[in-house]
Amino acid sequence: MQKMNINNGNSSKSNSKYRFLKAVKIIPRDDTSHGNIRLLDIEWWYFDAIFDNGYSIQIGFRTYHIKKLGIVQSRINIYKDGKTVKEKLKIDLFSNFDVDKNYPDININDETVVKFDREAYKNGEWKYNIKFCIAETSVDLYFLGKTEGWKIETSDTCWSVPLPKAVVEGKIEIQGQRINVNGIGYHDHNWSYSPTTAMNNFGWYWGRISADKINITWAKVIHDKENIDILAVVNKDEEGFFNIHPDNIDIITDNFQSKNRGLIPHSFYLKIKDEKTNDIKINSQINMSFLDIQYTRIFTIKYWRYHVKTNGIVEIGNYSEEIKDKSQIIEYLRFKAKNIF
Repeated sequence: MQKMNINNGNSSKSNSKYRFLKAVKIIPRDDTSHGNIRLLDIEWWYFDAIFDNGYSIQIGFRTYHIKKLGIVQSRINIYKDGKTVKEKLKIDLFSNFDVDKNYPDININDETVVKFDREAYKNGEWKYNIKFCIAETSVDLYFLGKTEGWKIETSDTCWSVPLPKAVVEGKIEIQGQRINVNGIGYHDHNWSYSPTTAMNNFGWYWGRISADKINITWAKVIHDKENIDILAVVNKDEEGFFNIHPDNIDIITDNFQSKNRGLIPHSFYLKIKDEKTNDIKINSQINMSFLDIQYTRIFTIKYWRYHVKTNGIVEIGNYSEEIKDKSQIIEYLRFKAKNIF
């Protein structure tokens, strides 16, 4: 396994105060709209996938609204070997946005862009079809969950992950060129966000690590210097998910370099050593090194989406997997202009 110089890295282990935020089971309704919680509601549905042919994709639907007044942003980002190939954004009125109350079917302008397979769900499967077009860029992809989904809800932010790991297949089209794709994907849904979220928080790091049968979803949410939430949920195919106590997680950001008028890390390290929380030993040592970055802004918020190369090992009980040079996706979102560290 590649060694990482972490002597000067920014570790999650400090005098910070953090909570043990536990993931719990979900139902399809958790992936539907939760709007009108606050005066101005911000809610989004996120999908990504890394394909066998070097392409990868991120698809998103984000709403900003006060009751029925607002907008919805639809987004398609396509990458090849981590580099941005296409970046497409479409804006519609929120009044033309509709989500089924019980199942995550999303319609925009009377067209279904996300379809949840209710028949598959009767057999215990979570399966989605994402199909829409922005200008000359289109997607028609099927996401089939391979492990159990979960959610974490707090008084200020809520996060569900219906698909920690999914098999993805279908096609993408770029300027008339159709490309058949197969790979591994992820889907989450966030709600209960508002302008006060940006006022009261610095930002967060988030990532997911997919191996053959094990998946880790991790995050480091920075409220201020003293208050940081450290999260890691480990899934194993056919065996559900395991919460990891924050005392047993270390997320290190290192190799900071200036990019897009911000000092951002180019290396990450995730360590898990937990033998008591789940009555089973769970360990990981994962190095994540920079491949490429896409930078964008969400109004005044800075956002970096990384493609990284991962190396390391993950263990659950007597089962272990080694990860070698595998591409993954990480994001860094920062509300504050000035770095507080």
